Order: sequence, then structure tokens, then C-alpha cells
Amino acid sequence: MLRFLLAAAALLPAISIAAESPALQSDSIRLVWQGSNASPKTFEVRGDSDAQWRSLISATPDQPAGLHLALQSDDIDSESWQVESVGPDHVLATAGSVNGLLEIRQHFSLAGPGHELRLSVEVVNHGEASQSLTGLALSLGPGLGEEPVEGLGMAAGLYSFVDPIARIDGGIERAARPDPGGQRVLEDHSTAEWLGLHSRYFALLLRPDESGHIDSVELSLPDAGATLPPRYLPQMTVAFDDLTLAAGESHEFNFTVFAGPRSRQAVTAGEADFSDLLFPGLWQWMRYLCFGLLWLLEVLFALIPSWGLAIITLALLVRLAMYPLAKRALAGQHAFAEVQRRIQPEIAEIKQRYKGGEQSERVLQLYEKHGVSPLAGLKPLLIVLVQIPVFIALFHVLGQAFELREASFLWIDTLAEPDRLFSFGFELPLFGAYFNLLPVLLAATTLMTLKLSPAPAADAAAQRRQNVFLVIMALGFFLVFYPFPSGMVLYWTAANLLHIAQSRLSAV
Repeated sequence: MLRFLLAAAALLPAISIAAESPALQSDSIRLVWQGSNASPKTFEVRGDSDAQWRSLISATPDQPAGLHLALQSDDIDSESWQVESVGPDHVLATAGSVNGLLEIRQHFSLAGPGHELRLSVEVVNHGEASQSLTGLALSLGPGLGEEPVEGLGMAAGLYSFVDPIARIDGGIERAARPDPGGQRVLEDHSTAEWLGLHSRYFALLLRPDESGHIDSVELSLPDAGATLPPRYLPQMTVAFDDLTLAAGESHEFNFTVFAGPRSRQAVTAGEADFSDLLFPGLWQWMRYLCFGLLWLLEVLFALIPSWGLAIITLALLVRLAMYPLAKRALAGQHAFAEVQRRIQPEIAEIKQRYKGGEQSERVLQLYEKHGVSPLAGLKPLLIVLVQIPVFIALFHVLGQAFELREASFLWIDTLAEPDRLFSFGFELPLFGAYFNLLPVLLAATTLMTLKLSPAPAADAAAQRRQNVFLVIMALGFFLVFYPFPSGMVLYWTAANLLHIAQSRLSAV
């Protein structure tokens, strides 16, 4: 039984490249082999603008190091591998079977300057009779070098994870991880264009040149012994159809391996297109909006070298684009509020004299008499509704875009995570170990925007109930937004401040 394993394992410090160590290195990828081991002991990647390398090696109980390409078979001696550099961008590992009937040749090469590798695995039958090969497989994982982000409370899972992902039949499939120690078979695997593992910012993907030869795809998780929680160590094993080789015959499996950041430049720079890896799970029109916002933010950042100011400027541009609608909505709201104040005594009288349907009918007649619609007070909600798609898209952009992962602003280390003004020194349930200031500012500005256009109250008691309701809404915003990326909270807070300024200017 033959099994090829392609695995990322063990968080180890980067190993310096010695002259005698076979290695592959470009500006984006660095792999180093040591001795006769077929598994690289260093597997690092970095983005176009990164100065530091990022290891894709995770700590596992039974795979202590390296990107493994070792045969799991009784017929192959794991110590028989011979690894050599055959050129500046080629590394070859070979092994022979018992009795010399089979030879395995694994050839790595760089696929240009980007984040792609070419992997070919050739099986040669040197015997005088046919040989049937079963159990032929490649595995990605376990893990992807991702470490838990501590102290973020209920949002920790949003910011650090490793998940299986695949493109099947033109769509993205994000398979659920199995339970620790368990396994799960991925359905509809035979038409997979590519598949692999991804974290928030990085991915390790396998694209077979002949996907029709895939027999099964299985997911697994270790149950114990790892230095990381099991959910950071999924492993994907891709099994291929049985292979029969005649005497002297050989067969070659060819793959494109993507190993790098989930950035727009990286996933489209190579021979294969992995752009569907970005913003998966969204409707296509929403993905286009995400790409558009990312492009606009990049343009703004080129003009204003601050991602925080770029986000605030984006909020200003959206507000300017909606200004005609907002102006009409606010004018209509003010007119409606004025009518409400004039007819409030008449409405109170109708409510005292009539009940049920007749009461509603007379109130509607009163509004009609004064030439306004009872729904006129909801017009300002159009401003919010128009911004919701932008808000959702910005959440995904700031939460997933590799380009923004180290975008700092004022006291904020990264706009892709909560702002973390200071540490509590202990961890609170749900809230985590940090105090986030921006959600407080968001709640305060939300309360101010709501107070600018309150519905008329019939009496003092109704006014108190209304004030309590507004405070509850502001607290709701605080709780919902507390774990969100600070860039998104910054955008919404800036939008609130612009709305307040516009309201003040309109009232002058």
C-alpha cells in the first residue's frame, strides 16, 4: 500500500539554509531539506510587502516537523530516500521499494516568482511483471502553522482558525472539521478543481492536473498529544484511483501547490487562479462589492498613507454619495416631526374615544388630512439600509484581507482585530481580556444619532420609555460590535459622526 503524505507540521524556528542542504527559495517561498529525509524541515512563506517569513509548520503529536512527502507503505523504507538539488529551483527526492521493483521519484520546482510550486510524483515499475498499486494518496496537514489568538473572548474563533476548503463544480465547499480523533469523508470530491486548508490569512492548496483520478477525500483531527488545540490541526487526505503498471511502465501525477497569503495579488499571480479562495460563502455580487471596497481602500491608502484615515475617508465618500437621499429623508423627517407635534392632541383624543380598527382608521384619516404618511418617519432608515451592504462587505474585507492584517491606527495595533486599548489583567466571559474603546464610542454616537430624531411622545411617561428604549438600542450596538474588527467599528463610528454633523448643518 502506497501513501504519499503532504503535511505541514511542528512549529519550529526557521532553519538557516546551509550550502549542503537542498533548498527551494524565491522571494515568496522557502523550503529546506536536511539529510536524506524526504520531508522539508523548513516551509515558510511571506507576502509581497512582508519583511518577515511566516512558517506553515504546526505542532502535531505524530508529525514532529516538516512538509512531509513520505511513503506510508511496508514496501518502502522511510530511510531510503535520497534528496538532492538538481538546479537552483529544483529538488528531487527518490526512493526504491523492496526487491527494487518500484522506484518513486518526487520532484519539486518553483513555478515562477509567486507562491506556487510544481510537484510531480512518478512511479516506475522496474519489474518484469505488472504491478497493481492501491492506497495511493496525498495528505495536506495537519494544521497550517496557525496559533490561537488569546484574550478575545467570544470572538476568538473569528480571528484564528484552520479549516478545510475546496472548489468543486465551480463552487466553494467549506467542509466542517470532524470531532477530535474522528474522520469525515468529503462528498462530491471527484470533480474538485483544488482543495486544501486555509486560515484567516494563509492557505495550503493542492490542485491536481487530473482531478478525475481522485477516489476519495477524507478529513481527520488528532485526538491528543498536540501542543495546539485539535481544531487547529485538521488534515486532508486525498486518495487516488488504483493504478496498474505493466513491466517497465511508469505513471506520473502532477500537482500545483499554492502556499502563501490569501491576498488578491498572491492568488492570481501564478499559473492557476485561486481567487475563489477570497471572501468565500458570499453571494457573487457581494464578493464584487468586497473586491471594489478593497480596491478603493488601496487607492485611498496610496493617497493617504494611513489605513485608518482611508476607512474614515471611505465613510465620508459613502455619506457624500448618499447626501441627496439623506437630505430629502432628513427634510421629510423634520416635516413629519412638526406635523406630529401639531396633531398629537388630536391623536390622544382619538385614542381616548375609539378602540380597535376604528381608532386606526381615524388616525390614518388625520394623517391624510394633514398630507403626510404615517410611514414618513421611517425615511431616515433608508440611509441605514443603503449602508448595510457596504457594512457587511467591509466586515469581510477587514476581517479577511491579507493586505490589512497589520494596518495600525492611533492606539490600534491592527484594524483587523478589536482595538484593545488596555488589558484587564484577567479574562471576562464573552468579553475577553481587553477593554475595547471604539465600541463605547460607537454606542455613544449611535445614541446621539437616535436622539436627533426621536418620535414625538404623548406624555412624560412615554418620553421616559422612549429614552430607555434608545439606551437599550445603544447598549445592543455596544454588545454586538464589541468583538468586531476595529476597522469596521471605526467606519460605523465615523459614519455616525458624519450623520450628526449633517443633521446639525441641516438644522441651521
